Amino acid sequence: MADVSVDMPSPLRKCIIFCQVECVRGCCGIDAVSTDPALIQDWCRRVGSDAVIEARLQLAELIEVVEDRTRCVTSDFLNHRTHDEAARRELLDFLTALDAGLAAGSLVP
Repeated sequence: MADVSVDMPSPLRKCIIFCQVECVRGCCGIDAVSTDPALIQDWCRRVGSDAVIEARLQLAELIEVVEDRTRCVTSDFLNHRTHDEAARRELLDFLTALDAGLAAGSLVP
């Protein structure tokens, strides 16, 4: 399985950094980042709809890459590697929860 390294462009990167409240990514990876909808909605209110739309587009592209099971996805930024299906599922669950929070946040004035 070929490795593909992904980075987080902004504004998605800034959203993830904003939601990093449990620990730090360098220590706990995606477990350091809260997907609490209220927290994500707070970020959405702060940055405005254009940034939220762009972050969701970036997230959709990332989810597409992670769903491709012919590749092992690594991210230094997220401190995560999809070395097996459980790790891939964990990352997809995280990204899906983040997207749900962004979707809800895009509706908040």
